Amino acid sequence: MTGYGQARWEGDGWIVAVEVRSVNGRYLKLASRVPREFGAFEHEFEKRIRERIARGSVDLGVKIEAVGARAARPLNREALAAYLRQLREVSLEVNVPLALSADAVAILPGVLEPEEVTESEAKALRGRVLATLDTAVDEFDYMRLAEGGRLRDELLGHAEAIERLVDEAEAAQPAALEEHRSRLVDRVNRLLKNSGVTVGEQDVAREAAIYADRSNAAEEIARLRSHVAQLREALDQAEPVGRRLEFLSQELQREANTLSAKVAGAALSRQIVALQGEVDKVREQAMNVE
Repeated sequence: MTGYGQARWEGDGWIVAVEVRSVNGRYLKLASRVPREFGAFEHEFEKRIRERIARGSVDLGVKIEAVGARAARPLNREALAAYLRQLREVSLEVNVPLALSADAVAILPGVLEPEEVTESEAKALRGRVLATLDTAVDEFDYMRLAEGGRLRDELLGHAEAIERLVDEAEAAQPAALEEHRSRLVDRVNRLLKNSGVTVGEQDVAREAAIYADRSNAAEEIARLRSHVAQLREALDQAEPVGRRLEFLSQELQREANTLSAKVAGAALSRQIVALQGEVDKVREQAMNVE
């Protein structure tokens, strides 16, 4: 399921920012962007994610920023002294007065030490990062729950439509069999039109009986109803059910295709096509559910 959550904490001269986002995926695929100094704790961050999220392509981003006095980067005095010495030598050589400003010196490569979080600072911030991560995942879950509620309502609507179409298909079977029997009599009589032989209902009774047995869809209809009942049951559970819904959607599709191959008749065929369309919608939406 898609989702997004972020959280931010500021204190003691630090800003901790965590972002969690995901897009639909059949399995859990996690990518994390964590500052190098927190690499030792990356497995802990990912463990927190895996405990809360079961499916989807998830991106975790953690940023640490020093603020206030802590943000002041120390000077590399040796590098600065070397720059000043060289500048004075050049000034004397070309006979040009040396004029320097603080901002001009600060941007020289190597004058300011790299901005790094020390090992002890990283350890001190570890708990704060984990707490901020939990808050971000809470927000992430809130968004996914809202989307999950909408998906549940949509899937229940498709389940109701499937049941209605199955009922209609079952009720239309006798009329479809009668339509087939009537067409069979008419077709045979047209073929024998000039022979002087007329075929009656009793003559095609055996063929009609064979067709009725071959096109009996009672088992498929029963299984379709069973799968829809399991679909409803799954949608009422609190734990992740995405993979179960995918399996049920595949079974629904299998039975709908078998039903389509068995039945005949224009009205019944339209119902089966509509049924297959509803099953396809269930299959597509099941891939979006955790």
